[in-house]
Amino acid sequence: MNKLKIGNITLDTPVILAPMAGVNCAAFRLLCREYGAGMVSTPMLVSNQVIGNAEKLIERTCYLKQEKPIMTQLLGSDRKIMEEAARIVEEFSDIIDVNLGCPEKDALAIKAGAFLVKHPEQIEKAVGPVIGATNKPVTAKIRTGWDKDSIRTLDIVKILEDLGVSAITIHARTKEQKYTGKADWEEIRKAKEKANVPIIGNGDIFKPGTAKAMIERTKCDGVMVARGAIGNPLLFKGIKEIIEEGKSMPEPTEKEKIDSFMRFLNYYRKFEKTRSFTELRQHSMWFTKGIPGAKVLRNKLMRSESVEEILDIYSGNER
Repeated sequence: MNKLKIGNITLDTPVILAPMAGVNCAAFRLLCREYGAGMVSTPMLVSNQVIGNAEKLIERTCYLKQEKPIMTQLLGSDRKIMEEAARIVEEFSDIIDVNLGCPEKDALAIKAGAFLVKHPEQIEKAVGPVIGATNKPVTAKIRTGWDKDSIRTLDIVKILEDLGVSAITIHARTKEQKYTGKADWEEIRKAKEKANVPIIGNGDIFKPGTAKAMIERTKCDGVMVARGAIGNPLLFKGIKEIIEEGKSMPEPTEKEKIDSFMRFLNYYRKFEKTRSFTELRQHSMWFTKGIPGAKVLRNKLMRSESVEEILDIYSGNER
């Protein structure tokens, strides 16, 4: 498969960690990058929060040189605020992405995210100011439409191309679906046929073979992995192998899964200075996926109150 080039940025693997709030701390991003993600993303950053407390938000996001290239995703719809937010995050980012797909009430309330899929004539006010504020590549992440009766994928892709975005990620679900039901990969395929910029597919990638299948069926230029990576950064290793070598790796062993968590924990302790123990505990529970006795492990981890307790629980399981 050809290298994925977005503006002046070339990814060594055409696989991207999606922006996920409450998941994409620096420790997790770095681990995904090391396991094979060609690029990682910050969590979605709300533009008015970026400009409201820039120093604190940049510190919390904790950009690392080791994880580059990194994408920062912004949510918003106010021209001035989006422009200012883009200027703030520009120096830390290789690519700035505009969220046009978030289906949550808070995003819709400020007429951002998936609201703009329903009102594509307003997309320019979210994307245009970001493009005007930076020389970095600007991309957009969209949904296919508001609901099954208002699929607008091709219209939105055309609008974004005309605005000058460098690539478009399509989460092949509607706003109404949120994260349920099956992603409609056919919309990705149709967009790829018409588009003049790279199209990145997103939706239902939980196994390496599924990533390969998406690329083969839709001809998309790359894939973006979201929920499938939660607690399972090793997924990127499997995707890289099957895309580049055409062969499937065995499922990760219990030891590999535990080792991956220990690496995550080391990074968390090293880099995360402003995040809560609650977030670490949640990650420790996610990482039990696929480990024998996971339910018992999660129950113990849920009651943990310190890093040492988490270490004891994982070490006891390893024995």
